[in-house]
Amino acid sequence: MARWGALTQQWIVWFPLILLHGVLATPGPCEVETGQSSIIVDIEESRGDQVNQSTVPAILPIVGEPDVDVVLSTVFPKGPTLFQLDGKRLQLLQPLDRDADNLSHMVFQLVCQVKSTKKRRTIPVIVRVSDINDNAPIFQGTPYETSVSELVPLGTTIFDKIRAVDIDAGVNGLAEYFIVPGDNKTIEESNAADGYGFFAIPIPHQGQITVNRTLDYERTQKYLVTIVASDRARDTKRRMSSTTTLTVNVQDDDDQDPSFIYKGCSSHEGACINPEYSSFVNSGVLAGILTVEPEKIQAVDMDTLNTRIKYSIESGEPDSWSTYFDIDENTGAVRQLQPVDTSIAKKFQLVIKAEEISEAKRFTTAKMTITVRPVDASPPVVSATSDEGRVEENSLRGTKVIGTDNQPIRFSVSDPDLGPGDPVPKYTFELTTNLFDIDKDNYLIVNDEHIDRDPPNTGHLRVQIVAREANGGAASAPYSIMVYFLDQNDNAPVIPKTQPINVPASLEPAPVYKVEATDIDEGENARISYSIYHVSNNGGNKFTIDPTSGVISSTGRLQAGEQYSVTVRATDSKGLSSQGIIELMVAPGPNTRPPVFSSRDYYAPVSEGAAINSTVTTVTAKDPENEPVTYSIVSGNDLRQFAIGSNTGIITVIRRLDREVLTRYQLMVRAEDPGRLSTTATVNIKVTDINDNNPKFDEDSYLFHVKEGLSREQVGYVHATDIDEGVNALVSYTIPSNLPFSIDNATGLISTSTKLDYEDTKEYAFVVTATDGAIDKRLGTASVTVLVDDVSDEAPVFTQALYSVHVPENAPNYPVVKVHAEDPDTLPEITYTILKGDTELFSIDRKSGMIRTLKALDREMIARHELLVGTEENNGEGNGATTTVEVIVDDKNDNTPIFTSVTRPVTIEDTSSIGSLVETVVALDSDATPPNNRIRYALVGRGKASIYFHVEPDTGAIRLRDDLRKETDSEYTVDVQAYDQGDPVLSSVTSLTVYVSHSATVPPDVRLGFADTTYTEHVAENSPNGTLIRTLPIWNKGKHSKDLPLKCLLTSSSHKGVFYVRLTEERDCAIHLNASIDYENITEYSLEVQLESIQGRINPESSKAVINVHVTDVNDNAPVFIFNEQSTIVGAKEKYYAIATKDMPLNTNVLQVKAKDRDSGDYGKIEYRKNAWTKVADEYFSLDSDTGVISNIKTFENVPKEALPFKFNVMAKDNPKSEDSKTARASVVINLLQKDNQFVLEVSNVNVDTMSTPQARNLLSEIEGKSGLVAGLEKLTPRLYLGENGSLESDSKGTNVWLYLLDPNTGEILTRESQPVKKAIESGVSIRAPLSPSEPPRRTQVAVAPLATALPAALLALAALVLVAATAATVYICASWNRYKKHKEQALQQQYGTLSLSVAPPRPPSGYESSEDEPAPRYETQVLNMAVDDADLQLDFSSNNHAFNIHNVQYLSKDNGERSPTLSETATTARASSVNENGGTLNNMTNFENNMIRNTQTLNRRTQNSHPLNNALGTLPRVNNNNMGGGLLAATLGRKINGNNHKKKPQPIMAYDEIPGLHRASDNDNVTFGKRNFTGFSYDQSPVETTTEL
Repeated sequence: MARWGALTQQWIVWFPLILLHGVLATPGPCEVETGQSSIIVDIEESRGDQVNQSTVPAILPIVGEPDVDVVLSTVFPKGPTLFQLDGKRLQLLQPLDRDADNLSHMVFQLVCQVKSTKKRRTIPVIVRVSDINDNAPIFQGTPYETSVSELVPLGTTIFDKIRAVDIDAGVNGLAEYFIVPGDNKTIEESNAADGYGFFAIPIPHQGQITVNRTLDYERTQKYLVTIVASDRARDTKRRMSSTTTLTVNVQDDDDQDPSFIYKGCSSHEGACINPEYSSFVNSGVLAGILTVEPEKIQAVDMDTLNTRIKYSIESGEPDSWSTYFDIDENTGAVRQLQPVDTSIAKKFQLVIKAEEISEAKRFTTAKMTITVRPVDASPPVVSATSDEGRVEENSLRGTKVIGTDNQPIRFSVSDPDLGPGDPVPKYTFELTTNLFDIDKDNYLIVNDEHIDRDPPNTGHLRVQIVAREANGGAASAPYSIMVYFLDQNDNAPVIPKTQPINVPASLEPAPVYKVEATDIDEGENARISYSIYHVSNNGGNKFTIDPTSGVISSTGRLQAGEQYSVTVRATDSKGLSSQGIIELMVAPGPNTRPPVFSSRDYYAPVSEGAAINSTVTTVTAKDPENEPVTYSIVSGNDLRQFAIGSNTGIITVIRRLDREVLTRYQLMVRAEDPGRLSTTATVNIKVTDINDNNPKFDEDSYLFHVKEGLSREQVGYVHATDIDEGVNALVSYTIPSNLPFSIDNATGLISTSTKLDYEDTKEYAFVVTATDGAIDKRLGTASVTVLVDDVSDEAPVFTQALYSVHVPENAPNYPVVKVHAEDPDTLPEITYTILKGDTELFSIDRKSGMIRTLKALDREMIARHELLVGTEENNGEGNGATTTVEVIVDDKNDNTPIFTSVTRPVTIEDTSSIGSLVETVVALDSDATPPNNRIRYALVGRGKASIYFHVEPDTGAIRLRDDLRKETDSEYTVDVQAYDQGDPVLSSVTSLTVYVSHSATVPPDVRLGFADTTYTEHVAENSPNGTLIRTLPIWNKGKHSKDLPLKCLLTSSSHKGVFYVRLTEERDCAIHLNASIDYENITEYSLEVQLESIQGRINPESSKAVINVHVTDVNDNAPVFIFNEQSTIVGAKEKYYAIATKDMPLNTNVLQVKAKDRDSGDYGKIEYRKNAWTKVADEYFSLDSDTGVISNIKTFENVPKEALPFKFNVMAKDNPKSEDSKTARASVVINLLQKDNQFVLEVSNVNVDTMSTPQARNLLSEIEGKSGLVAGLEKLTPRLYLGENGSLESDSKGTNVWLYLLDPNTGEILTRESQPVKKAIESGVSIRAPLSPSEPPRRTQVAVAPLATALPAALLALAALVLVAATAATVYICASWNRYKKHKEQALQQQYGTLSLSVAPPRPPSGYESSEDEPAPRYETQVLNMAVDDADLQLDFSSNNHAFNIHNVQYLSKDNGERSPTLSETATTARASSVNENGGTLNNMTNFENNMIRNTQTLNRRTQNSHPLNNALGTLPRVNNNNMGGGLLAATLGRKINGNNHKKKPQPIMAYDEIPGLHRASDNDNVTFGKRNFTGFSYDQSPVETTTEL
């Protein structure tokens, strides 16, 4: 009780103090709730023009309700007001840019006034601006270019100056570099190749370029490497990047062997393949340099280095080759050193080596064959299989001629010089006709398709053949062969023309006329049949013709006066035919038949010397009716050379004949009876020659020259012709015998018979006679004059001592004068030369004496030149030995006037009087004579200067010509031209700047100026050109004359191309739009307009105005979908591909589509909508309209096969709350990934830490290029391989790229057994199925055959022994197993407390064998014994984290702590390797007075929850039955722990498949993981995936 009283007293004392402390501790109005003296808030920088972001905390921690208890306001002592208060919230007024403004924080004052007390308090507010990723890296020091040798080793760093700067902070400002495929258009324009794949960036954050593939200068000389610099923002979807290119110039190096080259060789890339050369030498003859076929030996360096080549003979057969042959190491010429005989070798095989003279000494070889030919003592001999042959006329070219043995005629050539084994030379055949040839197989063939057997040609031809060695050696004797031409039916019968036939009238059928056609073919081809083709006057039935004889007969009555034209057809046996017309006239009877000649054709010769009226021949005709016959010549006697006796038929010569005029006559003679019936015959008369013509010389006289003192010298030819024929035309020549000449009587060549002397006789004249070969010789003469040429021996002399000429300057190769010297000799020989004078300016023609200028002469340098000219034949110093040439240079206008001084600017007043002098300019001309140096002046140019100034032409004085106050211009440029009076006129121009000083003439208060100096306007970005932006009014414009010059100008700082300004009719300045504007490019323009007028009329303070033009946004850009990982397959571009798995939890983010819109505000806001979604797609997927995330709303365990792959579209719509919106659509393809769809690509030289997603994507692009299939990336893991015992081992130096393949047409995922995949693997795509551990080897059981001779008793005894032993073994095993289990449980409980295992730990296939003495190694689960901040270590157990699955489990041996063989495929592992000191459990539970207290040193910290599974995050569920209500799943393996009772048999609390959220692993049955969806927790996934090792 006393104790209670003491306590009461203490309570009474302390209670007021506690109350007082509570009252004092509570903050009052305008105080910070946290008790601090300042407020610190955080805010993100703005994205573009964003101002709606809120601070953290969103409400300022100030005590008191605004406008009720307190009044709040802000004070910004420095800079603009950035925030305004909305209650206790800070509302941003303008966008914040942390990077550009270097704005990490802001400080302003918050003024708080208590309403009740009016007390004020100022509180500092610190706003920390956090960075967002809104800036892309910018490359520095571009453009990038480097050069590299084509032999640089792989992996060599060739460029290390790639650097990009990102002004963002933190990871947003860190840059990584990647090489991507380049733009084809840019690459083509640069004439380069894409460097993608040939170069690599092995360390992304360093930007060093290394060689990834072998380079070849001969294939590619330049690469364009496209480099992307990307920042490392944690949100990969918001990473920004920029692109640049590196030009890599490949330099040629010595990597190509030399190559032999010659025309016609089989080549590859310009180099001859297996080059071969050939040559020959003759036995016993030294040839020297050999002639090599097909060309001389020549090799070139295939590199562009053009290294010099050295030639040598590397080897040869036989071994004695070096004794006989050598090669020039520089030229490649092969030389024979000494003669070689065929007994030594018939052929040499040499290997020619061409080696570069370089450090690498690259070489190539060629084969050369040298044939040793035997001694050519006997010519070749030609023989044939037949001496006679036949061939059809008109045979095709190449037809073989057939011999008498009915075989083609073949020629052969033999040479007695050739012995056994000697090489047979090649022969060419020469024929005496072009109608035939010999083919490559030595057969005689037709060479001309127009062989004609028919007359007038002969039916045979004799051909002579000569065989000659191909190298031009000996030829054979001619071999003669007769070829007979066989007839072909190639000619139609010909019916000769006839005169009209008189047919006597008759009543009975009678023969009328016989048609006789001719066919120049022979034999059966010339057999003719006749038929009537047509009869005129309807007489077709009145005549018949005998088909064999050709006799035309009448079939009935023929009346007098009738006329018929009978068309007769003559046809040969092969159907060739022709037609002829027989004119029949019926005469009165009884004369019915015409006379008949004794012959149809007569032949008669007549001498051309036949006398007049001499008889030629006689023709006779008989009339069948014995009527008298009269003869007449019908045709062929046009020259009236012959006459015929009308009654006798005697043909006589009535005029002189001349064979030389006409050699043949063909007369048609008619025989006619009194009844005028007639017939005709042909008389062929040949005129024979008589010697009636004299030889006639080609010239009446001949003139020849011959040098004196020469004997047997040819003088010249004379020639005569005789138009007679035969011996009468044979001409011979003679001259008088007393001459010193002789003549060849056959050729007419005249030669000297003795030496002639010019001094004795200078000329010979004689007659040459030509006689013919007739008995009564006839002759012709011609006169010949022979002039004897004298020998020159006199020196030439000049007849004129001085030549004075004028030459224009600037005329090269100008003819100056032609000097002349005389030589007394009859054959003057004069060689002119310049003895004295400038030979660099003048030259002389050595034969003609023409002097020319070599260079252009300059009158201003030298006005006169003097030359002394002589001859090489006259070296004396007397009169006439030389002559003098005086050259006077005439002036040309070749110098431009030059101003004597530089004109300097001049300033004058605008009140200067007209005519006043401004400046005088002076120019000089360097020409020597007028008018070339006479100068005048003129103004040039089109500006205003010509209006206000003029120049005096003669003096160059510039004067004022008008009032300068008319213009506002204060500066003029006066261009003055000085020109001379020469031809052509030359001129130069100088410029004089004249500044005009304008004087003010009005008071300041009435001067012109803008009403305001600053304006602000808004214009929509889709405004058309010419849109009026604003009109700027001008003050005091009404107080000045409208004639006052006034201008509105945009200054140089304004955007003159986008806007223009003009002066309106009201004399205000109007600004208009001049070009298209785009809000997305520029949002604001600043223009400066300047007003100009006469100086003094403008108010300088208001002469300029600034107009700020703000561009307002319109919805002019449609959304554009972004495809980060784009396939290279054309059919797969601009599509989204994703995969899902059957065990994927609900609401997993399968894919996120993303679109961007360049517009701002609501126009740039994008909403995602479903488009063309099938019922199946709606059943399995949902679409977040804000983020574009596609997630599953149903598991994929029972997806119908026909529903795969899922295909649907997603639409992106901007400005979703308005009708003014634009849309874009993208296709989505989602496949279900299973084990048979997985492929692995091994990269052995890049570890998984270095391998980036873009690099992996590049590898997939190569697979796509080879296979034509779409390749998708599943994950990246360390490379796995099978160990010696069949277990899977991990290689940290390599990477496995897990991928899947899709059909580009259907989008369907492909299995390993599909045909496209098999075809791709066959084509060289190096992918395979994932590895799996091999099964342990089974022990071989050897079966032993029962002994046939075993006794039944022995078998029974053996069975009894086996039964006893089996029983004993069973008892022993059961006892041992019971002891082992108890021992194991005790050991585990003593060492690890509450941790026990219900099943054997997973054992990798490592080949361990356990026994009772050596139990299998145990594997424990250990946890990290430390507090882990959730922000630092966040484990992603969703399906998006491909790194977390059963394959990631690794085990630690309790004995040695070493890593066991594992199936881990991830790159980064966070190993939990510390045993919890508080009991070794994952989530340790302690029973303290029935209150559950969780140990915080676990991997996942969560508040206690009544559901047993909620505290099992990341654990293996177990149940602890240690008096715990409801039971808490601890970090166990699914077995009960019975507290202190260790003797009870542990039982599993539930099966794995019965635990919610747990699924049995398909490849490790004794380890399970709880797969749960943690989307309810907000955390950012680390870019580096983390795996927990168990």
